[in-house]
Amino acid sequence: MIASRWRLHALLLGVAYLALGVGFAGTFANLVGIWTNSSTFNHCFLIPFIAVYLGYTRRDELERHAPSVSMWGLAFVAANGVLWMLGEVMSLAVFMHAAVVGMIIGCAWALLGQSIFKQLLFPFFYLYFAVPEGEFLVPYLQDWTALVLVSLLKLIGMPVFVEGRYVSIPSGSFTVAEACSGINYLIATLSVATMFAYLQFHSYWRRAIFMVAAVVVPLVANGMRAFGIVMISHLSDYTLAKGVDHFIYGWGFFGFVITILFWVGRSFSDIDDPRYRAVDTGSIPPRHEAGGRPLVVLALALLLAFGPRAGLLAMDSARPLADAIALPSIAGWRGPEQEASTLGTRFPGADQQPVGRYVSADGAVVIVELAYFREQGEKGELVNQNNRVFDAEQWRQISHAVRDLPADAPLENVNELHLRSGAQKEFLLWYWYDAQGERSRGGFPIKLAEGRARLRGSNAGSAMISIRAEVAHGGPDAAASLHALLASDALFLENLHVRP
Repeated sequence: MIASRWRLHALLLGVAYLALGVGFAGTFANLVGIWTNSSTFNHCFLIPFIAVYLGYTRRDELERHAPSVSMWGLAFVAANGVLWMLGEVMSLAVFMHAAVVGMIIGCAWALLGQSIFKQLLFPFFYLYFAVPEGEFLVPYLQDWTALVLVSLLKLIGMPVFVEGRYVSIPSGSFTVAEACSGINYLIATLSVATMFAYLQFHSYWRRAIFMVAAVVVPLVANGMRAFGIVMISHLSDYTLAKGVDHFIYGWGFFGFVITILFWVGRSFSDIDDPRYRAVDTGSIPPRHEAGGRPLVVLALALLLAFGPRAGLLAMDSARPLADAIALPSIAGWRGPEQEASTLGTRFPGADQQPVGRYVSADGAVVIVELAYFREQGEKGELVNQNNRVFDAEQWRQISHAVRDLPADAPLENVNELHLRSGAQKEFLLWYWYDAQGERSRGGFPIKLAEGRARLRGSNAGSAMISIRAEVAHGGPDAAASLHALLASDALFLENLHVRP
């Protein structure tokens, strides 16, 4: 009886997964593309196999349960369909990726029933580690790694000069680059540590302590790894710890540290504690379905086939294409004079990237640069983790902060970068985003503004706007020059449109 029900429900689940794969093929392709092309998420290929293995460890318990159906699972699929639509509308890939993983979970919940889903709760939700998210942490991890590195250098008495993420010792200089942030180590360790905690601990407080250690240890270890690379380079007269051996040393050291973490964790395992042994109470029959199976199967089929698509058809009405833009004339400033883009600003898919030079009556020079999108889509988008305001290979980022502007300023705050190119140029740069009548230094409010505009069927275009002034020690104050230009309101997107 139970075996036959398992065969039927497994068949239904397989058909549901096939429909899910076909209906959301684009999202799954994008997901796998990120796993393939980003070293940070290469390990995500293992997540589905690990989840299957974790489910397999529950096989003895699962044999006692008979499958049924669950309306709660159906509701979970519907909720993730809404999440997918929001991700599509706002161009938030993380929403879409999380949604398809949620629909995988929801289909199993709906077609296997509540009691079986409880047994597989952890293996299913472990699938969320396959969602490629976390690279927004890279700048913070770079700063943390630099802090640990400098602290260790000072601890051994090494003279050190720090300028943002650039560290100099008497024998040479080092950069804590994005690849040195340790994001690869942290995300991979968290995924493996979560599996380890599930398999080795029954006690919730032991699991919690181990997971805290799984966050702290990679953060500290990455700083120690950077310290080791600096010292090996210094002591070997810069013949070691560079190129391939830099990479090998990094992963070798980190692998050693994580092995110690798991070895210590294993010594505190309570997996064999008799208090947690399951008691066999015999087979558990399915809940009374009262004809619910056909209803759930039909509703699930409709959701997978038409739900998100119908919502998008309703909201993706033909929006008018936004106008082109042009840098304006500003009272009290001469310009704009055409200027070459020397920062290496990178916003793939932007329709226009004008650069202009403005000169005030007292000689202050401000350069304005925009990345403007009349319409966003697969070709490119305004807020994307691959976009760059400047080329990190040409310019040093001395600092990054949020600049709160005076009360009379037209913006509450902006992103502020202090950039330097060798010993020749040094700029103070402010930038913000302007989209659909909303201005913000952060990307998420802009995503929301774009989503609301799409729902309304309107389009005013979107832009990243940056202004920069040269830092001349003993000369005009760069921040004062930037504020003076910004105060004119002329650089707001509604004032840049060229209307026929």
